[in-house]
Amino acid sequence: MTAQDEAEAAQAEAMAAQEAAMMEPEAASIIRFAFAPDPVWDWLTDTGLLAQWEEENNIRIHTSSTWDEFTYFAGGHGDIVSMGTQEIPVLENETSITTVTFGKYNFQRSPMMRRAGDPYETLADIPLGSNICVSSPVSNTGFWTVLADQLHGIDYRVGGGDYNLIVNDHFVNPTNLLRGDCEAAVVIPEAAVPHLRAGEIEIMYGGRMPFQLYNEFSGLNDGKNHVMSNLFTATEEWYDSHPREVAAFLELWQIGIAEWEENTADIVRAYPQHFAVEDEEDVEFTVQFMQGANDWFVESVYLDQEWIDNEVAIYDFMTELHPDNPNGLPSGYPAPRYEVVAP
Repeated sequence: MTAQDEAEAAQAEAMAAQEAAMMEPEAASIIRFAFAPDPVWDWLTDTGLLAQWEEENNIRIHTSSTWDEFTYFAGGHGDIVSMGTQEIPVLENETSITTVTFGKYNFQRSPMMRRAGDPYETLADIPLGSNICVSSPVSNTGFWTVLADQLHGIDYRVGGGDYNLIVNDHFVNPTNLLRGDCEAAVVIPEAAVPHLRAGEIEIMYGGRMPFQLYNEFSGLNDGKNHVMSNLFTATEEWYDSHPREVAAFLELWQIGIAEWEENTADIVRAYPQHFAVEDEEDVEFTVQFMQGANDWFVESVYLDQEWIDNEVAIYDFMTELHPDNPNGLPSGYPAPRYEVVAP
């Protein structure tokens, strides 16, 4: 074989190897995602919409289901996590994690509840020193500690302050309230559906939830709801190096929102464990409760700059909290990074 023949053979072999490599499927990108148990996620999974999205985008989502996303993310176990607005700067302040928040999902919805017939309209009506049942030192307690400070001048926090805040699971606290273990309870509405429908428990503050109360003390009125229970937040390193995955992730959740709007009753019936419902009356109550202004799901997962500016205004109120409050921020705290991603 001549030198020219050898060169041509080598070139042909190289071209064949290149073509073979091009024919091999590219390895799927992996997103590690931590999220509280969620009916829309279950619906996306069980209807095949998630599998279809994964195939179309060559992405696989590895999920970890937890009610304590804060601790999970702080341990460095995920790429994306769902976190409340007020948890993000606390996380960054307490850890070395730098985050980017790029989408929204549902609002802070845990109202303050009382036993039917009790005279409490607001927190200020409850005797100081009373027990109050909560689900976490952070999360929705972060909102109520700001509201208590701004509207009532009350120091409301786990481990100190003007009340004794007792931490238990969302789905346990309605029973604790009815049993008299506490004078009020702050829980997600779906955890109290049977008791709300039966009239045994009532929502204080005129029946309003946190996202409906923000304007009571914020001085803002942009016509949009604020204070999120679930934002989509990534580590800065992951976000900056995965623009394709970020865009696709938001597309998936916008599909989820559309499915929720079109199939609310079916989703509630399909996953009663998420809503503490056992019979049709509870299903109907839940669906009706979440209509209109009470729907805590966003219409769009996408952020815009005006919405971001008004959302993060709550951080300044957090600098005014008691120094021992786990939801407090120091003066001059570094502002968390939010990014607008175009649909």
